Amino acid sequence: MIHTVRFFAAFLALSFLVADIAQAQWVYVGRKAVGKVRQLTSEATSGQQSGYDAATVLLDARADKVYSTAVDLLQANKDYRITRKDDGARTVEFTDGKRIAGIQISPLEDHLCQMLIVSTGTSSTAETTSLVLNAVLRVCKEMGVHCEPAKE
Repeated sequence: MIHTVRFFAAFLALSFLVADIAQAQWVYVGRKAVGKVRQLTSEATSGQQSGYDAATVLLDARADKVYSTAVDLLQANKDYRITRKDDGARTVEFTDGKRIAGIQISPLEDHLCQMLIVSTGTSSTAETTSLVLNAVLRVCKEMGVHCEPAKE
């Protein structure tokens, strides 16, 4: 009976140790992704009027602060007009007259959030790409958070 209790106690201790090591590895991997801007782009084809462009980044910042910074930057830029805004969902849609884009800020932890920007429109892919990627980098710069395009 004593051997069974000792075996069970050792098994539990080992299980907790392995779980802590695995958790630490995920935190390490997750922290390496902070500030790395991932982008997905599709060019217009003959059957489509336009392509799309999307960028996402994890930011070491509060979601409300990132959202308010993005909205402030849009309102201060005379080239863009906000077409829809939902403060509760932390989403904002805007246009420059040629393209429509949307930003969504999702909280993941107290000081960690994900920013997603998606754009579609009738202009060239190079212009659309610069809109989405530059929007992410502009918000990062305004917040004083280091961001850079992820290397594939």
